Amino acid sequence: MPKKGLLARLGIEPFIILMCLKGAVAPTIALAMFQADAVAGYFVTIGYVIGIISVLAMPIMPRGKFVQGVLLNLLGLSFGAAVGVLALWSAYKAREHTQSRPSGYNSSQSAVAGIWLFVNIWFSNFLRARNPSLNLPVIVYTILVNISATYSPLMTSVPALEAFMKQLYTAMLTAFGLAIGVSLLILPTSSRMVASGQLKGLVMLLRGIVQQEKAYLESLEREDMFAQSKRDRDATMKKRKNQKKATPNSQAEAQAVKETIFKIRELFGKIQVDLPFAQREVAWGKLQPKHFKHVTALLRDVVIATSGIGTIIDIFQRIAERRGWVTDENTDLDLLSEKLEEKRVWNSVMKQLHDPFRILAEAIDQGLEHAGIVLELLPKPKSAARKKSKDKKDKAEVDVEAKGDLVKPGDDEFANILRSKLRVFHTVRKQILQAWAREIGLAHDHAEDIDIFSKNEEKHRNERQHLFILLYIETLMQAAGIAVLKLVEYADNRTEDGTMAKNRLIVPKNKKLKQWITSILENQDRSQDQNADLFDPGLAVVYTGSGFSKKDPEHLLPTTAWQRAGNVLRKISRVISSKESAFGLRVACATMTIGIVAFLEDSHVFFQEQRLVWAMIMVALAMTQTSGQSIYGFFCRVGGTIVAMVVSLVNWYIVNGKTPGVLVFLFVFLSVEYFFFFKYPAYLQASIICIITHVLIIGYELQTAKLGIALSERNGQPYYPIYELAPYRVATVAGGCFVAFLWTIFPSPVTDRTWLRRDLSATLFLLAKYFGVIKEKMRVTLDGVEGGDSKIKGTLAHTLTKQQRRLSAKLMLLLPSLRQHAEFQKWEPTIGGAFPRETYEDIILRSMRINSYLTLIEHTIDNPAYSSSNGSSGDGGSGGGLSSTWMRAMRRLLAESHQSQDDIICTLVMLSNALDSGHSLPPNLPSPQPYALTRMLEEMRDSQGNRKGLELLDAKHMTDSGYAEFAVLQVCSTLICDDLKGLAADISDLVGVVDFSFQVNDSRDANVGGILRRQDDGSSSSSSTGDGSSTVFEEAARHGARQTTARQGDGDTGGGGGVDVEKRAKHD
Repeated sequence: MPKKGLLARLGIEPFIILMCLKGAVAPTIALAMFQADAVAGYFVTIGYVIGIISVLAMPIMPRGKFVQGVLLNLLGLSFGAAVGVLALWSAYKAREHTQSRPSGYNSSQSAVAGIWLFVNIWFSNFLRARNPSLNLPVIVYTILVNISATYSPLMTSVPALEAFMKQLYTAMLTAFGLAIGVSLLILPTSSRMVASGQLKGLVMLLRGIVQQEKAYLESLEREDMFAQSKRDRDATMKKRKNQKKATPNSQAEAQAVKETIFKIRELFGKIQVDLPFAQREVAWGKLQPKHFKHVTALLRDVVIATSGIGTIIDIFQRIAERRGWVTDENTDLDLLSEKLEEKRVWNSVMKQLHDPFRILAEAIDQGLEHAGIVLELLPKPKSAARKKSKDKKDKAEVDVEAKGDLVKPGDDEFANILRSKLRVFHTVRKQILQAWAREIGLAHDHAEDIDIFSKNEEKHRNERQHLFILLYIETLMQAAGIAVLKLVEYADNRTEDGTMAKNRLIVPKNKKLKQWITSILENQDRSQDQNADLFDPGLAVVYTGSGFSKKDPEHLLPTTAWQRAGNVLRKISRVISSKESAFGLRVACATMTIGIVAFLEDSHVFFQEQRLVWAMIMVALAMTQTSGQSIYGFFCRVGGTIVAMVVSLVNWYIVNGKTPGVLVFLFVFLSVEYFFFFKYPAYLQASIICIITHVLIIGYELQTAKLGIALSERNGQPYYPIYELAPYRVATVAGGCFVAFLWTIFPSPVTDRTWLRRDLSATLFLLAKYFGVIKEKMRVTLDGVEGGDSKIKGTLAHTLTKQQRRLSAKLMLLLPSLRQHAEFQKWEPTIGGAFPRETYEDIILRSMRINSYLTLIEHTIDNPAYSSSNGSSGDGGSGGGLSSTWMRAMRRLLAESHQSQDDIICTLVMLSNALDSGHSLPPNLPSPQPYALTRMLEEMRDSQGNRKGLELLDAKHMTDSGYAEFAVLQVCSTLICDDLKGLAADISDLVGVVDFSFQVNDSRDANVGGILRRQDDGSSSSSSTGDGSSTVFEEAARHGARQTTARQGDGDTGGGGGVDVEKRAKHD
């Protein structure tokens, strides 16, 4: 293995260095060109604005994103200039009609300008909150409106205001022109290049996770897979540390697998956001937009299968918890013996499967490498790597394995080698599993033996559980291999049809351009095409559908023209009272808190002299919708400004203020600052404010040096040397950020904790929709009706598949966003009771797991492993008949378990509503049974009354098409039901459970008053439903569900000691 270079050891990529240099070019050119007499003579005192706007234009973004951003920015800038002229003109007209002297302060002019400023800030930020893609255009628009409105009191003639606006508008247009030139001409970076880099990163992560999962499965041959600390939210930190110290070596492999899976999901979510930009742009390349879409879809199948293999870690943890195997030094010897026996069984099985796993892991790794090489995502191997192959060409006959040594990834015949390795894996693992099943008695030759064996239910269930989990692992591994094989075949087809032969001009179709325009204007699925600009905190906003929106129970649908006109008025009212409008109002109030100084007679001169307009601009940059982001951003921005002050002083005095040296070191320092921008996204806000403040300070000083002090003070702003100006800038930025923070929490805070709760509610609702679509897709697929083929456009199955992918993409974006909110909420001060952080983190974790299991069910139904493997589906020709038998059996099972499936959807929706509204959950919510499918299949009989289902479950049919799919469904449904119970327990902790139970306290003394008591003894109003089914709150009861006793009546009834019972419902 070659040694890593210095940059690689430091974690620095050459591409990042180039982008840092590119980012410093535009502001350096902007300040350098001001040294020309013509430029300085035209822009005079606002020349430094060019450098600042060139930074905000973000020429470092990929071309597709940059073009979209610059078009929106220019649109916002032009609209802002028009509004600015109108505002200045109308304010001047107010002066003209009320002035008593030709110059000086005029209250009417200031009042009109203030009104224009307030309304513009409110409306623009209302749009910004509704559509995140308008984030940066609104900031540019706000900068122009702030500057123009605060200069309004100084305007004493129409030519003066027109000249000022023309000068400001031209300066900002010049900045965007510079940014366009830098983006397109200097180290141009296309969105296709970024997408290709992300796909390359995904391929490398997938290759890494395959090796890590192989290492984990190998560790199961010797380690204790059940040794994992119990998930107990009430455990102390000390106890957790002690448990962590006791974890065996296998947990290191498990933790590595979990971390890599999280990185894969995070990167795949970014790919889904960036891919549309790569498909829209005009480019010079080989792959068409549709090819990027197909490759991403094929890699999605690999991601699903490989991530699914990682869930085996969670399965072993749950087995240990269910059976009480979370052991310590005080564990009972019998329990410890039972656990050790189970460990021995698993160690033995995993040893036998070592070679098949190794073969498949090697095949998947090489297949990913081959696809990356052919699609030019990965570099081609060096010729030296072929030396061993050349030495073996003289062999006349070679078997499959020998040929596999000759053919390497990137060769034409590699797909055949990969296909043969998958066939070997299928054959070897079938033989091993069949031998193991017969050894422990899971496979029988006669039906009578099956009936006898099934009588020992506990042992039977545990051993069948072993089989199902093994089939679960191997089915997912084979699914990963098949998905990689499809990717390899697709890559080879692109070579055969000439796609990869030469570069060509790629022009997007009109459909893509139409979709782009629609995505900007529509208010749905905003996260799919958001601008992803420098102020994007990484929080996704997804459209959950009309079903999640609250209905109006006081109005029916309009039926007349008069009613429809009334609905329009009601919509206007809803818009004004919406949370987006409230955010715009907060920003407007925060802006006017500083801006009012510019419109008062006694302070407007102070406002201009101290350059407080930049504090107003900081409000636009720093204002966020939640307090957690605001507090975190406040510290980041102030810290970044302090760093900029220090760097600016060094930048200036290191060359004693000489302009050429200042510009050279400005380029150097900006490149370093951009490095932190790229390398540490968590401190992105600090980095960008540091860059802007640095350009602002140096730009003003260079401008003064060029114009002279007298001319630079013509706009009413006194000259400050850099050692005074830099601290002033720090104070200005800190003041603006502090005002933005105050108006985020005043008059009532909008917290990240509230957003986290709402987003979790939306996540659970989307999971319910996702499961509903999967349920319907399973029905259509298994029924074998005409619309059951998802590959035929227009069919019901095809429509459901598209809906599945859409919901999966939303969840893929939303779930990482929940972690962002969870991180931001840590910055929020807690007033009152503590925030139940661990409960929310557990809800996030369970939601992510349910999403993973649902995705596995979807993938299993859409891609049956054995029918796609080109291998035999069974022994002795029995596979074909039993395949149709399994299809009929599963169709019947799904029909009989219809109620359980509806229970899952019902539970998710009710949990979502409870979390969103804060209302308590209802009692006795039925829970779907995890082992219901197996039990129903055991009881299934044919027309002659024979227990056909029990025979189907016999392990001798494990290689039949349908058996492994049933095992995956059984395992996934068990895990989903288990997490549903955990979700119910968590949410019941947060919102409580409505308790309708009561207790009668009888007394012979009629004058004794009634007593209202709470019982905290762990009792619950939930009870058995009578048919053996449990409720999701049986487990929640131990978390403190309380009962409220009834009150005794105060009066006698007929002279006796009668009791008047009042039945009450009370929230926990």
